[in-house]
Amino acid sequence: MGNNPMVLLFGLSALMWLGAQNWRRRKLKRAVRDLPTLMQRMLGPEPAFEPPADPPEGLQRFAHLHDRTRRVEWVMRGAALLWLAYVVFLLLKGTFQ
Repeated sequence: MGNNPMVLLFGLSALMWLGAQNWRRRKLKRAVRDLPTLMQRMLGPEPAFEPPADPPEGLQRFAHLHDRTRRVEWVMRGAALLWLAYVVFLLLKGTFQ
């Protein structure tokens, strides 16, 4: 297990997955911190901070940020899954023994 390149390849996929999740949480937490207290109380619980279905004008920018960060997170998770599928393909092909 010490010098096995498969561990590094699997680890890269996990790093991408967790990195995207952590990036989104930090971004949303920072944005919530900058909102007034009344607007913070309208949001869902931490760490998702879901905005209401029909956000008031003060939460429009946050709702847009929430949607945009969700899309970025899912793109990164998709890339991580594609990378994992590629690593499994290499493993099944017998590239690494």
